Amino acid sequence: DPPAYANGPVQGYRLFCTETATGREQNVEVDGLSYRLEGLKKFTEYTLRFLAYNRYGPGVSTEEVTVTTLSD
Repeated sequence: DPPAYANGPVQGYRLFCTETATGREQNVEVDGLSYRLEGLKKFTEYTLRFLAYNRYGPGVSTEEVTVTTLSD
């Protein structure tokens, strides 16, 4: 969902995905309210966090969510 208190119109979202074991982080610019992560390793734990940004810069990120992928 969009932020409850935005300081102007939201221009986009940024998704941060970190492979827990290696600490390798990727960030992806997301235009809409959904995004499909692809190319993840099977049986691997990742942490995800999100933030919205506008012309004034990035907002506060969400709490981390930890997920584990399944097999193919």
